[in-house]
This record gives sequence, C-alpha cells and structure tokens, in this order.
Amino acid sequence: MLLPLSFDLDGREILLVGGGKAALEKYAQLRRTACRLTIVARDFKPDFLEALKSATQAVVTVVERSFTPRDIEGKFIVFSAVDDEAVAEQIFQLCRQKKILINSADDRARCDFFTNALIDRGPVTLSVSTQGRFAGFSAILRRHLEEVLPPELDDDWERIFDLRKRAIALQSVSEKKSVIANIVRDIERKFFRGKKDHEHEQADN
Repeated sequence: MLLPLSFDLDGREILLVGGGKAALEKYAQLRRTACRLTIVARDFKPDFLEALKSATQAVVTVVERSFTPRDIEGKFIVFSAVDDEAVAEQIFQLCRQKKILINSADDRARCDFFTNALIDRGPVTLSVSTQGRFAGFSAILRRHLEEVLPPELDDDWERIFDLRKRAIALQSVSEKKSVIANIVRDIERKFFRGKKDHEHEQADN
C-alpha cells in the first residue's frame, strides 16, 4: 500500500525533463504551485510552448538543450518524461545516487511516487490514483467526480470553511463540537444526498 502525501513545493527547486505530452501533463500540475521549476528539453511540442506563455504560480526557467547530469544538482524532486530509454535510466540512477525523489512518466519501476489526477475546487482538492498502473482510469474517475463537485460550488466551500473557522473560535467546547457537527450534517445533506435519500425523503412526506 502506498501512502498518499501532499508536498508543499513553495520555493522548492524542481526539475522537469522533457518537452512532450507527458511532460506537459506534469507541467500542468507543477505550474499551479509556487515552486522554482526548471524545464530541460531539446525540443518542445507546440502545445507545450503555448502553455508556457500563460501565467503561472511557479517561477519557471526553460532550458532548450539535452539533459546533463548537472541539471539535477540541488533539486528537491525530479520529474522525468523522456522517450529515450538510456536517458531515462541515466536520470533515474543519478537521482538514486543523490537521494533525490523521482517520478518517471509511464514508468512505474523508476518512480519513488506517483502524481494523482486532481480535482481542484477552491479550498477543496481531491486526488485520484491508480498507483501508477492506469493513468487513463484515474482521468475517468476525475471527470465523474468533477460532476459531483462543479466549479460553481467554490463559493459554497469558502463559506463552509469560514463557518468552521468561526466555530473553532467559540469558547465552549460542547458548543464548538455541536456547531461543527451541524456544519458537517448540512454539507452532507446539501451536496451529497443521493437519489435514494431523496426518494426516501419524498416517501416520508
């Protein structure tokens, strides 16, 4: 069993090697963090070049050349997304020697961890993983979960978190627990009440 973790990448030095579709998928997630991201690739696909024009949370440095061993120096995490098997193995072995965490796209054997399919809804983030076995299936599950949590609910989540913050500030422990319990029940009733629950409610009425 794998342990799901969330890394705080603020200010961290991250390396992404590759300029193709797999590298672009990694970039799409990394650009939303406040990391210091270096991307090394001899060639970039047009879609990737277009994505690089958009604003990002990350500080991005693009290096248009082939990977060299010095590229991993001082890096916290390395993302490898290259088609060349020899280069993929070189990057993996260098990370092993330097004790740097590595994720290799579509290459389970060369991964210390796996990136998940994400649903980002304001203060709520859900992740779906098949532990590196079938990324396409993770994407399908993500799309279905996005229907359960549509973007227009983002403001609702913010209000819910604000209510909890106010509840935490209450002096009475019993009152605090009661208010938080009510918030949880209201969330479940409003957002996650299934069809059967709705039918039961109608029958009771």
